[in-house]
Amino acid sequence: MLWKQWYGMYLGHPKGEVLMTKILIIVPYQELQEAFDRKIASMDTEGLEIKTTHVYGTDARMIEAMDADIIVARGLTADAIAKQRPNIHVVTIPMGPSDFLEALFVCKERFPDREIGLLASSLELCDPVHVSRLIGENIHMVVANDQEAVKDSINDLYRKGCRVFVGGLTLCRACETMGYDYVHIKSGKGAVSRAVEEAIAAARSLDREKSRTNLLATLLNNAEEAMVAVNDQGEVIACNKQADNLFGVDLKTHGLEDSYPKGNWEGTSVSGVGMELLQSVAGLQLLVIQQPVEGIGVLLTFQNIERIQRIEQKIRSELNSKGLVAKYTFKDILTRNADMQVLAAKAHRYSQTDEAVLLIGETGTGKELFAQSIHNASKRAGEPFVAVNCAALPENLLESELFGYVDGAFTGARKGGKQGLFELAHKGTLFLDEIGEMPINLQAKLLRVLQEKEIRKVGGDAVVPVDVRIISATNINIREKVRNGQFRLDLFYRISLLNLYLLPLRERLDDIPILFESFVRNYCEKHDLNSPRILSAAYDVLKTYSWPGNVRELRNSAERLAILGSSPVVGPLEINELDIDSTSWNTGDSNQEMGLVSNKETYSGETLLRQYKDSGLSQEEFAKKMGMSRTTFWRRCGGKPSCDNGMKHPL
Repeated sequence: MLWKQWYGMYLGHPKGEVLMTKILIIVPYQELQEAFDRKIASMDTEGLEIKTTHVYGTDARMIEAMDADIIVARGLTADAIAKQRPNIHVVTIPMGPSDFLEALFVCKERFPDREIGLLASSLELCDPVHVSRLIGENIHMVVANDQEAVKDSINDLYRKGCRVFVGGLTLCRACETMGYDYVHIKSGKGAVSRAVEEAIAAARSLDREKSRTNLLATLLNNAEEAMVAVNDQGEVIACNKQADNLFGVDLKTHGLEDSYPKGNWEGTSVSGVGMELLQSVAGLQLLVIQQPVEGIGVLLTFQNIERIQRIEQKIRSELNSKGLVAKYTFKDILTRNADMQVLAAKAHRYSQTDEAVLLIGETGTGKELFAQSIHNASKRAGEPFVAVNCAALPENLLESELFGYVDGAFTGARKGGKQGLFELAHKGTLFLDEIGEMPINLQAKLLRVLQEKEIRKVGGDAVVPVDVRIISATNINIREKVRNGQFRLDLFYRISLLNLYLLPLRERLDDIPILFESFVRNYCEKHDLNSPRILSAAYDVLKTYSWPGNVRELRNSAERLAILGSSPVVGPLEINELDIDSTSWNTGDSNQEMGLVSNKETYSGETLLRQYKDSGLSQEEFAKKMGMSRTTFWRRCGGKPSCDNGMKHPL
C-alpha cells in the first residue's frame, strides 16, 4: 500500500490517503437486500466504498444529503437524483418488460374485472392499448415525475374508473395511505446483478478519470507558466494557479474574456494550427502560445518575456563560460570582393541545411569565422558551438576529448568520467579544425558516429545518441592524403557533402583597406588609443605583400601599427616601418610552402587570369609561382589569347 500512500501525497491529500470512490445503492425494497449483498460480495471492490440504504420518493432534502460519487436507484427516485444532482453518476436499476407484465398478470389474478391504473416515469415502458388487448383488462396510464405528483396522478386514475394501481414503491406507499389496492412492480435478480456491475465499472472509470484529472492539475500547478484551457465558446474549462495569479481573478468563476478577449485565439482550434504571439497582458509583455486541443478547444500558455530573456541569458552565460558559443555572424565577414561575396552567399545557403560542410583554405583565411557564421544562421543558433583542433592533441587524448570516457577508463581519468565534445555539442555544431591531421584509426570511429548518430565513451559499452552538425576545416591537400591512404575516402565523402574554398588574401587584395582599417580601429578602441587616419597610398603598399598568413597576418600588422602609434596619419612610410617582410615566414611560393599546392586546382580561370595580369610576370614565371606547368596554366585559362602576355602557346 506504500505506493498508494505516495500517490495520495503526490496528489496533495493529507497524510497521503487516497480518496475512495463512493457508491450508494438504494435498495428498492427489502426483499432485494440479500441479492445486492451477495452480488457485492462476489465483486472486486478494492478501493471502493459501497453502502446500501432503503429509501423511496423524491424528497429534495433527502437527495441533497446523499454523499456518493455513484448512486444506484430505480424509477422516480433515480430520475429525481439525476435531475437534482447532475454531478453524480446515476445507475438505474432497470424495470424490464417481463417485470412489468408479471405485475399486470398478478394484478389480473388478484383483482379480476377491475380497471387498472398504471403509473410510470415515462411513456416508453409500454403502449396501454396493446397491453389491454394482451391481458384482456382495461389499462389507463399516466406519467409522474416526482413524489408530489404521484397522489394527484392516482386521483386522476381513480376518477377514470381505476380501482387497482400498478407501479413502483412510491406509488405503493401512496396507495397504502389512501386506502387503494395496488400491485408492486418488482425488479428481478438479473437487474440487480447488472446494476451492481455497471456501478463498479463506472467507479473504475471514474477512478481513472480522477487520476488523470488530478495528475493534470498537479502538472499544471507545478508549471512555471500560466496555462488556461478554453473551449470554442471561450469558457475556461481548466487553468492553473499561476493563471489566476497572473490575471488576479478566479478564471473558472470570472472567465478570461475581460483579460484576454476571445478574438485573440478564436479560430485556432478550427485551423488546427498553433500560434505564438507577443501580447501585452495584465500590464506585462508576454509570449502567448496558442495550441489547439482536438475535441476541447485551445490551450493558452502565457510566458513572461523578461523571464525567458533571463533564462536565455543564463544559458548563454553558462555556454560562454565553457567557450561553447559562436561569436561571429555573416555580418562580421568584411569584404568588397565579388568572389568573396559569392562565397559568403553560398555559405549562408549551406547554413539553412543540416548537412556536413568542409571548409578548405590556407591558414588565416577565416575558416572558423565562416564556421561560426554558418552555425549562427542555422536552426541550431543558440545551441552549443564546440570547436576542437584535431592536430593539437595526440590520438588517445583526442579520442577521449571527442567521445568522453567513463569512470576508471584509464589511469588518471577523472572520477565520475567526463562528457565528450560530441555530447557537449548535442543539438548544436561541432567544428573539427584541421581534420586532415586526424589519425587514421580515429577516422573510423568518427565515421561511425556520423553514420549512426551515437557515440560510445572510452571504456564504456553503452551508446549515447547525439544530434550534432559537423563543420570541418583543413589547410592541407586532403585529396592527396586520400590518395596516399592517410585519410579515409568514405569519411572524406561524408564530411565534404558541402564545401567551400576560402580565398587567400592575395586573391582579394581589394579587401585590404576595409579589413586593415577595421582592425586598427577595433584595437585602438579596445586599448583606449587614438585611431590614426590611413591614406590610400598606405593601402597601395600593403597590397604589394603576399600575405602568406592571410587575414590573421594582416590583423597582426594592424595591431602593431596601433601599438606603435608613431603618427596620426599613416602613409607608406609608416607601413614600411612595420617591417612586415621581417615577420613574414614566406620567402617563396606560398602555396608550395604551406602545402596548399592543391589549391591551384580550385582557382577559377578568371581568377588565375586576373592574378596573372596583375603580376606583370611571364607565363612561365607566373605558372611556376602558382605551382603548375605552363601547359596547365594555359589550359586552366581556357586557351584564351588574352592569357598570353606576349608569349606563344607553350606547345
